[in-house]
Amino acid sequence: MITITDLRKIYRMGSVEVNALDGVTLYIDKGEFLGIVGASGSGKTTLLHMLGLLDHPTSGNIVIDGTDVLALTDYEKTMFRLYRLGYVFQDYALVPDLTVMENVSLPAMLRDDRNEEQIRKDSHGILQKIGLCDRRDHLPRELSGGQQQRVSIARAMVNKPDILFADEPCANLDSENSRMVLDLFREINEDMKQTIVMVSHEDWHKEYFHRIIQLKDGKVVNT
Repeated sequence: MITITDLRKIYRMGSVEVNALDGVTLYIDKGEFLGIVGASGSGKTTLLHMLGLLDHPTSGNIVIDGTDVLALTDYEKTMFRLYRLGYVFQDYALVPDLTVMENVSLPAMLRDDRNEEQIRKDSHGILQKIGLCDRRDHLPRELSGGQQQRVSIARAMVNKPDILFADEPCANLDSENSRMVLDLFREINEDMKQTIVMVSHEDWHKEYFHRIIQLKDGKVVNT
């Protein structure tokens, strides 16, 4: 599904070079729930951003489902993200003045192959999946943190992405809401065969992952 070869990312701060990623090579299977772990500054989020086409590596290769994604134009990358990838961020990133239903519908509205009826059907269906249909007309500020993150997951899933990327999605949640979110990820992974790549800093999250990639100083030290 995803093949990463000798991936490197160098940040230059004046005369200093920081190797955020230092030759990462790995393969991620379709339907896998992969955890990326490591200490702060180990390169976890940098790797996720490279895989999700949110940033460009200094060198190396990324092939997703047969597509050399680094060879795509900026427009092609944008379309690839829209049609093939989904994202969940730790700060929810919901639009505050839009309702739950409107937030979830946003990615589907950007596609040219979905009419209004299909968008409404898909959005309603994923809200049912996460158990928030009764909150569809509420604004984000009227929801708890756990509910907001579930809306973020629904928004990421509305386009039925091939891969779901999650960057420390439980960082701002207590343990009860964190487990609720991770249970939802597990359900999505098992029921929908959804490929999920998640960055985590909590040791107990490991029970949810099929496999764990540990990074240290931009290198894979354990798989």
